[in-house]
Amino acid sequence: MFTTGLGPVADSAFAVTTMLIAIPTAVKIFNWIATLWGGHIVLKTPMYFALGFVALFIIGGLSGVMHASPPVDLHHQDSYFVVAHIHYVLFGGSIFGLFAGIYYWFPKMSGRMLDDGLGKLHFWLMFIAMNVTFFPMHFLGVDGMPRRIFTYYSSDGWDTWNLVASLGAFLLGGSMLIFLFNFFRSVRAGAPAGNDPWDAATLEWATTSPPPLHDFDKIPVVTSSRPFWDAKYGAHGAPKAKQEAVGGHGAAEHIVLPNPTIWPLVTALGILIFWTSFMIPGAPVFEVTGLGVLVLLFGLFSWLFEPLE
Repeated sequence: MFTTGLGPVADSAFAVTTMLIAIPTAVKIFNWIATLWGGHIVLKTPMYFALGFVALFIIGGLSGVMHASPPVDLHHQDSYFVVAHIHYVLFGGSIFGLFAGIYYWFPKMSGRMLDDGLGKLHFWLMFIAMNVTFFPMHFLGVDGMPRRIFTYYSSDGWDTWNLVASLGAFLLGGSMLIFLFNFFRSVRAGAPAGNDPWDAATLEWATTSPPPLHDFDKIPVVTSSRPFWDAKYGAHGAPKAKQEAVGGHGAAEHIVLPNPTIWPLVTALGILIFWTSFMIPGAPVFEVTGLGVLVLLFGLFSWLFEPLE
């Protein structure tokens, strides 16, 4: 917006609103840091990726604050500096957070553990490669390299940092191969995870690994943000016999579950036919819409009146 010629008044408004983005961003970052400060940190692979996510997200956020200044943004606009900024936010933030979640919840989903040694090797290689790939782009952007070009003259002076970034990209791809090897090997032959490998606080770890389709036989009673710790150790952290069956999982009660059924899919197909009739040029709207309504109603009522065993 700063480079579209809106004028000083509009530029000032965009500058202020862009700077204000830093406030909720800083709040959530300090929340994460305060959570770590007040917790008992166990340096397993999920925590490595969580810490890497916070560190890299901060770097991306700081360069984002720089772009709230119109003179700085005018210089960085459409340059490789913007590429560096967005990748520290989206790759350093989202992808590292995604891998933290995968390593953390893989045991619950599969019943097996990912190898922690390979996971840490994956993290360090990915963390180093990410910085080698994207940090030089800050220098390239300041030196005037534009985005969205596939070649340039050597006399432009961008060769060295582009070579470094390219080597980092290959290293980044290699780190993904380590994860894929760890993933597929662990699916078949990983160590059994047990129900609660992390001594976790939340309710998904109170079920088996993998969990049953219905999770709990009875709805758990939740009295705090850490209900599974309450069940294991008491509401105030006092020692307590560990309860493996929060919510009555494994209890000898008869529960009624819905049968496998095709009717939700038929209902969704009716909705698809109905709305598609409005989006295809030249389609007989009345006939296709009517067909969609009929399929929708047929699927809905068949689903509604399906016998329950």
